[in-house]
Amino acid sequence: MKKLFLTVLVIVSACSTKSEPPEDLIPEDQMVSILVEVHLLESKVKNLSIKDTDSAKVVYEHYEKLLFADFNITQDQYERSFNYYIDNLDEFKDVYTIVVDTLMQREKLLQN
Repeated sequence: MKKLFLTVLVIVSACSTKSEPPEDLIPEDQMVSILVEVHLLESKVKNLSIKDTDSAKVVYEHYEKLLFADFNITQDQYERSFNYYIDNLDEFKDVYTIVVDTLMQREKLLQN
């Protein structure tokens, strides 16, 4: 998990530019919750061992729509917010540090 964070951080820092927040920016605390669920969803779909990548994508997108509905956001709002956080590295670091910590805590709970 930390490898993922570091990889994303390196890529993002290489092309990071400050941007203005969209009007419908998802607040950091909610973005953390959404990203945690997105990562869990990605893992669940991967564990389904669907060999056809198109089918796996269809399954993922179906559950992603349900996830966004649960958080009362749209795909576009998520993408605008995600892009904003990527463009603002300090905020992105804050968000992803909590995402990684949360996922690691959940993993520890499952191991016990």
